[in-house]
Amino acid sequence: MCQSTTKRYKADKNNIETLKISDNDLYQFGCEFEFYIDTNKYNLEDAVEQIKNSIVEFTDADILVDLVSLPTDTDKNHCVQIKPDQSLDDNGIEISIPITTKNGVKHYINNILPLIEKYGYTNEDTGLHFHISTIKQDGINFNFYLYMLMCHDKNLLSSWLPRSGYSQNVMDILSNNTKAKSREIKNKKGTIWNLEKIDSNHIEIKAIGGVNYHKEVDKIINEFDRYAEYFNAVLENNNTDYRQRLISEHKQLIKSLDNDTKAEFSQAVNEAGLIKS
Repeated sequence: MCQSTTKRYKADKNNIETLKISDNDLYQFGCEFEFYIDTNKYNLEDAVEQIKNSIVEFTDADILVDLVSLPTDTDKNHCVQIKPDQSLDDNGIEISIPITTKNGVKHYINNILPLIEKYGYTNEDTGLHFHISTIKQDGINFNFYLYMLMCHDKNLLSSWLPRSGYSQNVMDILSNNTKAKSREIKNKKGTIWNLEKIDSNHIEIKAIGGVNYHKEVDKIINEFDRYAEYFNAVLENNNTDYRQRLISEHKQLIKSLDNDTKAEFSQAVNEAGLIKS
C-alpha cells in the first residue's frame, strides 16, 4: 500500500463567518488559482512552506500540502489544497480553496493573489477557475445553454486574451466549427472549454487567466460577481424577453449556415457535451 505524500496542517483561525455556508444559502462556491513559483528567487519547497504559513493566518480550514500527487483525503473539498498542477511545468502550483460562500471566494481572492505576486508569477499557461453550484442537487437541471449565451452577451467569455491549448472559448463551437474540428479541439491535450457544465447543478468557469492575471484583483472580483448574478438569474427564470432574444438571435445565426454545416454543428455540440440532444 502506497504511503500518502499529503501533509495536513490544522487551521489557526476559528469560525470565520464569511467563509461558512449557512442554512439560508442557496449556492456554494469554489476557486482554483494556477501559478508558477519563481524558482529564480525561491526554492520551491521553501516558497510553498511560506505560502502555507501565510494561508494559515486567514483561513479556518485545514490545509493539505502535496508536491508529489493530488491529495486524496475524503474531506479535501473542505480544505485549502496546495498541490501540483498537471497542466503546468514542474514549478507549477495550484491552490484550491474549500467550498465556501460568495463572500468567502472574495476573501480568498484578496489574500491569495498577493501571495502569487510575492512568490511566483502567472503566464499564458495559468488561470483562475470558479465553481458555482446549488447546495440542493435534487430536481436541478441548470440551463447551461442559456447561461452560456448570457455570459457571451455580457462579454464575459471574451474579456481575457485567449490561451491557446489551455482555454477555448465555448462560444467558438456555437458558430461554425465543423464536427472534425470540434472533436480535435475537445480531444487536444490540455485544451479546456472556458465554461463547462460539470453536473446538473454545477458549472465551472475557466475564462480568467493569462500573463499577470493575478494583478487584476478588481476585475476578477467584478467578473465573479457577474457570473454569480447570471447563475442566479438563469435559475430564477426571470427576464423572459431577454432570454427569448438571446436564444432567437442564436437560432438565426445557425439558420444562416448552409445545411451541411448546420448538421455538423448539431453533431459537434452534442459530441462536446455542451448541449444534450
